[in-house]
Amino acid sequence: MSKKKKNTAADANKNNTANKDSNSDGSYFARGRKKRKQYLKIIVPVVIGVVALATVLATLFPGDNVSARYGELGSAHEHAALLIILNGTDVDLAQQKYMVRSNYIHVESYNGTLDGTTLHKHASNVPLGEFLKSIRMDISNGCFITDSNQRFCENGEYKLTSYVNGNETKDIMNYVINDDDRILITYNNQNSTELDREFEKLNNLPINKI
Repeated sequence: MSKKKKNTAADANKNNTANKDSNSDGSYFARGRKKRKQYLKIIVPVVIGVVALATVLATLFPGDNVSARYGELGSAHEHAALLIILNGTDVDLAQQKYMVRSNYIHVESYNGTLDGTTLHKHASNVPLGEFLKSIRMDISNGCFITDSNQRFCENGEYKLTSYVNGNETKDIMNYVINDDDRILITYNNQNSTELDREFEKLNNLPINKI
């Protein structure tokens, strides 16, 4: 065999070896990419699930900052009747979405029935505002804001007023309930007859103690 033919055969062998190495490298990197994609398919849903769980737990179980502002859980156990009437319509809190949204102050079921009118307070110094905010409601700048962001604001005709045991209370959000309090939050045109009916309804509410 001539020297030229030997060189050609050697070059062919080198090319075959290089192609095998190239295919081997390509296959290795392809497997690596496939594994990374599989890991991402597992990891991303797990991360999303953890974040969602943390959000739910933060809502249901307030953190230490709440405990620092108020007393420890179990430092109080008091109950009060609560009635919210906006423009003549009772706000129905006897719904599952409002039950026990805060461990510190909440409404809860009584004898298997959803009870939206008895407040349960389980720590000292917890104001009524903590309850309203836990169910995504608020009172701010003369407006009652519902969890659907509907606003009932004071104007020349209608007024937002809060009463505790028949006495008007200016800062109901910071009011700390006492046992057997009866609380009325009302948005109306201050018609005395209508207000009397609302007080009568409030006074007839049971305070279900557990």
